[in-house]
Formats: sequence, structure tokens, C-alpha cells
Amino acid sequence: MKKITQTLFAFFVLIMFSSCAKNLVVNYANPSPNSGNIVIKPSSQIRVNLTVNDSLILDDKFVKKITIMNVPSGTNSIHLSANSENLKQGIDFKSDVIVTSGKTNSKLITVPPKSNGYYINEGITYLGFITWLALILSNP
Repeated sequence: MKKITQTLFAFFVLIMFSSCAKNLVVNYANPSPNSGNIVIKPSSQIRVNLTVNDSLILDDKFVKKITIMNVPSGTNSIHLSANSENLKQGIDFKSDVIVTSGKTNSKLITVPPKSNGYYINEGITYLGFITWLALILSNP
């Protein structure tokens, strides 16, 4: 029974860490008839900081897609940054977005490839997990 419990725990941990990124929806302001939305879609999951019109919207969040609701109509500036901890180079994306009342404007952001250090870290982590699981299963 102990071995089954340990194995189930190991698989639970693996599943829990397999995908932590989210599709985030944030409100920029209170709803008004003179506002629209902005969708920001990175080409891969990343940890970002985001400002709209110099107001901090996201601080160090791991995301798949960001939807910013109730952005005032007109020209709005967005600034998305991501450090180069796991990337070959960091991201410093700045753009002016024209928001039309009741409409959604989208921005696609190209994410640089992962760094060699990222793959080394992931490999060591998975190797450690597999070794730990093998030790659990081999002990009665």
C-alpha cells in the first residue's frame, strides 16, 4: 500500500508541474461603453511583466495568453518584458495599440528560443525525478 501511495504522489507532482501557465483575463478599468479589449498572445508560454499606459497590469506571471478588458478607446501603449532567465535573449516589446469601442485588438509576440541552460536544468530535473521514482518502486 505504501508503494502505491508513493507512486500516486509522484505522478501527482509530475502532473502538477507539467503546465503552470495560464490564460489570464485582467480588467484595466471599470466597464464603460467607450472601451475595448486587447489580447496579447506570445508564441510560447513565458513569464512576463506587462504595463498598459505605464500602469502595471502583470508582475512576473507565467502566461499563455493575456486578455486585457475595458481598455479606453483610442491609442494605448503596451510594454511587455520578459527576462532572459530561460530564453536565449530577453523580450522588450513596446507597441501602441489603437482600441476601438466594443472591439478586441490582438498582438502576437514572438518569443525567442529557450537557452541551453534551460534544457540542461530540465534534463537534470527529470533525471532526478525518474531516479527518485525508480528508488521508490524498487524498495518494498
